[in-house]
Amino acid sequence: MESESIQLSNLDRALFKVYDSPASITVVTGKWKKGKTDFALRLTKDELHDRLGIIKEIGSNIETGCQEIRYINNFTDFEIWLFGNRNRKAFIYDEAIKSTPSRKAMSQINTKWLEYVPELSKGRCHLIVVTQEEDYTEKLFLHPTFVRAKWVKQDLKIADLIITGEPQIHRFYNIPKTSVPFDPYRIATWKMESEDLLHIEDDDIKIVWDYAKLSSNQIMKKYTFLHSRNDVMIHVKKGITKIQNLLSSIMKRSGGNIASKDYTNDNFMMEKNPDAESGESS
Repeated sequence: MESESIQLSNLDRALFKVYDSPASITVVTGKWKKGKTDFALRLTKDELHDRLGIIKEIGSNIETGCQEIRYINNFTDFEIWLFGNRNRKAFIYDEAIKSTPSRKAMSQINTKWLEYVPELSKGRCHLIVVTQEEDYTEKLFLHPTFVRAKWVKQDLKIADLIITGEPQIHRFYNIPKTSVPFDPYRIATWKMESEDLLHIEDDDIKIVWDYAKLSSNQIMKKYTFLHSRNDVMIHVKKGITKIQNLLSSIMKRSGGNIASKDYTNDNFMMEKNPDAESGESS
């Protein structure tokens, strides 16, 4: 009976149906050593990003050798990446059973995810949760309100796709390995916050730090995608807004207050070291 319910499906049609749609959660599960992480990278980078172009930006708590996949292992960097622009995104949250087990349902990390999952559509981000055992994984990631589909790895080359609301199972064979270089033995971790605000991996925020000590010309030489002083100022203002939002979030958690966004922007622009611009040509 089970074999009759499994269909050999058109991969592209299935991928467009699941991922060319409002952002949601996709679960990748399967027993130990079935290639779940490799499959998640193959699905996201090789298929959705490179071949079909459905996804424009990729993030993950998996450390890879691919520059197009932003390494993020904490909520601070995740929030900046998630809401930084309106591009379609996918984030691979690997080893969810370790960072967010169901037996710690009220832990800080588990409850913090509750703030972000309902907002995935605002960030246009598909969250791909990888776990080897659903019964011991945070139930939020499995709730039918948020889950669009589930991939079940049967072995290294076979995967079943179950789309929420559809009775049939879509089976795919001969799945190749990902082109993304990564160490399958490296543990994927997750933390509450970035350890150092100054080392957040976001170009706009990096430009803000540099703007405090470099001239606009020097910044344009360092960041080749900036072509004018106006470009510099646009990214500086974006960075200030991101920092203000980040600090507001931190202060809310601590019960404190922070200056308004308008005050932060105005004073940053007024207090910039005038000597930094003195050496510029007109």
